[in-house]
Amino acid sequence: MSVYISVTGFRPHRGLLRLARFWWHTMRAVRQARAAPGNLRVMLRPVDGIYHTLTVWTDEASMRAYVRSGAHRRAMIGFRDLGGGKTLGFAADADPGWDVAYARWQCEAREV
Repeated sequence: MSVYISVTGFRPHRGLLRLARFWWHTMRAVRQARAAPGNLRVMLRPVDGIYHTLTVWTDEASMRAYVRSGAHRRAMIGFRDLGGGKTLGFAADADPGWDVAYARWQCEAREV
């Protein structure tokens, strides 16, 4: 079964208020992702001050529908004020797991 993988990394700007806003948006978007059609897995992992998400989807269209709706869409509106990040999406034959997905993110992610 092929899947679509999305890996993101976000570094919030300094400041307690920004960090609180970031987490408020993050938790709402995570709840949305877990309930989204086509979502198979949601994982959060901080690495060196960068907050990562790894999501696994049945297909790219399901992931894109999630990104453009609800809590995730609202979070993206204020994204630049809160920090900056990189993202990577790719198709795979199966869920590659955190280590493989993160290694690809380190080499291939693009700034957003």
